[in-house]
Amino acid sequence: MARAQAALRGGDPPWPLLRLSAATGVAWTVLAVALSPAPPARTVLVSAVAVLWTWQLAGPWRPPRQAVPLLALAALALLAAAPTTDADLAGFRPFPSAEGSFADGALAVATAPAWTHLVVLSRGRDLVWSVPLALALAPARHLLAGDFPLWPAWLMWGVGFMLLGAAFRIHGMLYEARLRLDREAVAEERRKIAREVHDLVGHGLGVTLLNLTAARLAVLRGDATAAVTALEEAERVGRQSVRDVHRGLVLLRDPSPPDHRASVAPAPPTAEDVRALVARFRAGGLAVDLTTRGDLSALDPAVGLTVFRIVQEALSNTARHAPGATAGVTIDLGGRHAEVTVDDAGAGTGGGRTPRGGFGLVGMRERVAALGGTLRTGPTPAGWRVRATIPTPGTSG
Repeated sequence: MARAQAALRGGDPPWPLLRLSAATGVAWTVLAVALSPAPPARTVLVSAVAVLWTWQLAGPWRPPRQAVPLLALAALALLAAAPTTDADLAGFRPFPSAEGSFADGALAVATAPAWTHLVVLSRGRDLVWSVPLALALAPARHLLAGDFPLWPAWLMWGVGFMLLGAAFRIHGMLYEARLRLDREAVAEERRKIAREVHDLVGHGLGVTLLNLTAARLAVLRGDATAAVTALEEAERVGRQSVRDVHRGLVLLRDPSPPDHRASVAPAPPTAEDVRALVARFRAGGLAVDLTTRGDLSALDPAVGLTVFRIVQEALSNTARHAPGATAGVTIDLGGRHAEVTVDDAGAGTGGGRTPRGGFGLVGMRERVAALGGTLRTGPTPAGWRVRATIPTPGTSG
């Protein structure tokens, strides 16, 4: 089963169906020869096609897709070129106006592999010309050379086998599309989990490092009280971060807890929570200046969460990569866009920079891009800047 699914994911055709059609072709070509071994030219041509179907039945051959229409038309042409038998030998009449022997009828059924292979293996653009040509082959043979009374039966069997092949081809395409969508959904869920865990861990780590730095400096200057206070704050933030990560992983694993009486995790942060976020960084020793223009409560929750995460990630990067730097956060809700700018200064050019390829920068870009916005990051003469512009149709300027 796994091998069949892997083959289908790789775009392989349904070989069991093609082998079944090949077996049908072998059986009916042998029957056609057995019912009417004469004339010899007919036996040679029909036997050649029987050998071709036997080869496919023994081991599926994989001709180039662009060559499939030509091979299928050649097989049909060989069978159509086979001389007909004496119609007086039997009364096979698939249509009232058609006459032909049982052997001629068997020959019409023996075309099954050509029709199914044509529809299943050919490229889509080749079907536009090859299918009409294949359907016109038998009527053209009868009109030009005559003595081909069962050409309506060829059309009937041809349309039937092509519909069968088309059904399997469409089913394979739909199944492959469903697998692709499932893989994309899994990848998106993994990115979502990675973003949330990164945000939870990154913020807590940034604040913890700030307090540890403050404690170290307090010890150097002999201020034991300040050192103990900073260490207690670092411990508190660390424990809170562990709880947040645990809560986030539980919610991601099972969004609907079976015990409805259990405590519900707090709602995702919004733009209004940026003030408390900045306060926590200030308590950790990072000098942050916050400026807001507009009503933060008017922001859409999704936009507000993105604004919060951008400020959180940018300040965490400043705390990690530019300790001792000053930072400025500006949130401007004017017009139909929310513009978030985080600048840090005091650590030289490139201070607060996220390393190339870091997941924090990737996560911010994904969040902003999902809302149709843009994110620009780069060094400034004083340090590093993160600027995001996010459309906010519901914002009241």
